[in-house]
Amino acid sequence: MLDPSASSGMVNDLKTIAGLSDEQIAEIRNHLAEADGFLDHKALLATIREVIQDSKSAEAVRRAIRNLNPSTVERIIADLEQNLGDKEFPFDQTTFDRLKQVLSELIQPYPALTRFQKAERLARLTGQQLESLELICDLRPVFDENRENLEGMMPYTRLHIVATGEDGLPKPFEAELTYEQVIDLAENAGKARSKLDVLRQSIETWLPGRLPDLPLTRVPRKESSDV
Repeated sequence: MLDPSASSGMVNDLKTIAGLSDEQIAEIRNHLAEADGFLDHKALLATIREVIQDSKSAEAVRRAIRNLNPSTVERIIADLEQNLGDKEFPFDQTTFDRLKQVLSELIQPYPALTRFQKAERLARLTGQQLESLELICDLRPVFDENRENLEGMMPYTRLHIVATGEDGLPKPFEAELTYEQVIDLAENAGKARSKLDVLRQSIETWLPGRLPDLPLTRVPRKESSDV
């Protein structure tokens, strides 16, 4: 992932990380270790910005903390050391030694980040992720025996679902719904929404701040009205 042939952006991230001071590293570690709830992308960046005001530098640190763990750091350092003598090696010896020190100190299993990563994994494991859902209402003609005259119309509703399969590819599914099934679907969706509202309120009462911010749990913003 992070080797001498990596993109210039990734190398720049590593150089930024190597340039952190001991005080910055200690502050970041303390903030992350004491963080409560779930450290999602926004919360993680906001925590880092308490120590590093520069937005680009803060993003570089966020990417490293978010994507690396102690075992991957060991592999990265080992891969880099194999190319230490190459002319195109992107670090001088002093910077590389500092990088090893900073990564080993900074990349730790912070509880709030671990909780969020577990929540992400659970969201992926609970089932195929829905990409789109459509209810298509249409009319089908009813012809006479000779197919010359239109004798009536047949309304129908088709449920079209596209979900992400285990291979990461979209999987479509369609089913014809009766009028009664459309009513049942609307009623059940309303009941599910009421249950979700109760569950969210209960979680915030029992465990304040312990609801992860993920697409699976995120409440959509209400669109503003021009009325």
